[in-house]
Amino acid sequence: MRPLYIDGVPGCRVVLDEPALRIVVPDKADQLFPLSRISRIVCKGVVEWSMSAMLACTDAGINLIFLYKNGDVRARWLSVGTTRQSLSQRLIDLLARADGLERYENWYLSMYKLAVRSCARKLNFDNWREIPIKEMEQFVMSNLSVAGKYQVKLMLGIVHSELLVLLTDSDFGCDDEAILSEQLDLAADMSKLLLWDFYPSLLKADKANVDKPFADMALLYQQREDHVYLLFKSTVSKLQQFLLSVS
Repeated sequence: MRPLYIDGVPGCRVVLDEPALRIVVPDKADQLFPLSRISRIVCKGVVEWSMSAMLACTDAGINLIFLYKNGDVRARWLSVGTTRQSLSQRLIDLLARADGLERYENWYLSMYKLAVRSCARKLNFDNWREIPIKEMEQFVMSNLSVAGKYQVKLMLGIVHSELLVLLTDSDFGCDDEAILSEQLDLAADMSKLLLWDFYPSLLKADKANVDKPFADMALLYQQREDHVYLLFKSTVSKLQQFLLSVS
């Protein structure tokens, strides 16, 4: 998620076009911003808001900040707590239970299997629905050169660094005991899940003998950034469902 900055002018309006906000500016094409992509909104100058748009931001956990034209803070519209704010505490509560870590590990294993088998399907394995995790791991490692394995490490680092930001935007701070503790490292765990989505491209890149591995891996991530974000949101949603089921 990213902050949305609106530099208002006379006639600028924000209305709800569910599941997005529509920004209307005279003599310009309307712009749509999905609520799921917005972390907060900062408005400067003249911006007219519909009540439905403001309430939609509240329901989505998005805070609004209104600035005078000179940049001073004029007002704030604060959202109420949502499931976005409760995820971290629910994970902490789970880990406090005697069987909490085991339950989390069972959930994570199920997610890992889904990620591995999705990769196997993209690589055209006939038995992708049942293929053992170890078999896929061995296949990937045996088909990567030394340089290819280095590219995998670079990509894992890039994905991990991006997840620290995405998890913070989902109310998992990078210093939160729920995301990083002796028991688990949520960002690292999710990075390993999302890395499987890159393996088909990484295997292909290995054969191409890239000249600038870090720059090329960063470019590969940027090309798939929107898809990775959707996978991340889906994983967080499944984590939320799991935490609700065990609470």
